[in-house]
Amino acid sequence: MNICHLTTTHPANDARIQRERHSSELGCHCTTLFEGIAPGYPKWQHPFKIFDLATRAFARKSEMYHCHEPDALGIALFLKALRGSRVIYDVHEHWPSELPRDLGAPAWLSRIIDPVERWLAQRADAVIVVSESVGHRFPNAIVLPNYPDPLPPQSLDNDIPLRSFSIIGAKLHTYHIQNGLDAVTRLQTHWPETRLTLVGTLASPLPVDAPITYTGYLAQSVIPPVLRQAGVGLVLMSPEYENIRIGLPNRLFSYMAAGIPVIASALPEIERIVAETSCGVLVQPDDIDEIVEAAFWLDEHPTEAREMGERGRQAVASRYNWHAVEDKLYKCLTDLVEKE
Repeated sequence: MNICHLTTTHPANDARIQRERHSSELGCHCTTLFEGIAPGYPKWQHPFKIFDLATRAFARKSEMYHCHEPDALGIALFLKALRGSRVIYDVHEHWPSELPRDLGAPAWLSRIIDPVERWLAQRADAVIVVSESVGHRFPNAIVLPNYPDPLPPQSLDNDIPLRSFSIIGAKLHTYHIQNGLDAVTRLQTHWPETRLTLVGTLASPLPVDAPITYTGYLAQSVIPPVLRQAGVGLVLMSPEYENIRIGLPNRLFSYMAAGIPVIASALPEIERIVAETSCGVLVQPDDIDEIVEAAFWLDEHPTEAREMGERGRQAVASRYNWHAVEDKLYKCLTDLVEKE
């Protein structure tokens, strides 16, 4: 079977899309293609980019279209009506809250996006969602979590500095960093040597005198030892809008894979993973006092802190990895082929 992945916002090297393509090719002996819109253009050009993507998708003549956004789904459903192609809608985000923010539009636009997205999704042959929280809007959705690749062999002999902290992300925004920076700045009055290491590329500038170390882009293979040297992992998301409130950031699993304890916001999906694995300490979003107290607790209980890190690493090795869930994708594809 020929499967074309259609996306209007995700690059070809997006980790989830790469994993899905690889699993489809190896597990189901499918041929996968990719058609997307390159980033970096003015927003007003988006309708023209969509038309160009639709033209390229039409030329592919694929038997199945695997779509990653509502507008890509619209293209695929048009091709389904023309040719009878199968359509999978893969929901990575809570689009009713994410799209208005991306477009700089009023939040009330979500009340229009929500029913339109549901109506389109009902016409897809299958709906895949990244989490239970995202999936509750779509009846009979298949939950395919965005878990990382299985852990490679690695040495975790070096000790973890419990008075230093890290935040990881492919593109770090201020709203992902600010709580951690505020907490580390306050901790400096007790621990002058404390630092916050940012792993990734900044999307917006931060104060030049902040106690921060930047790594810039790092290859995936070197991130675990860097995280262990940087200290406790921070997942301090503020629920500014629904997509963040119910999100499950990949950085949580990166910390767990590195075997370091985490301090994490008690938001639905994050809290579920941390509570299931006992890999860290949960705090209320935006409560800097509570974040600081969690840091003190880890420092005062080093044995328990390191056990948290090891429990997280074991959980990724056994449960929270792509190989543990990719059978759901195999079954979805097999079921759609059998319906033909």
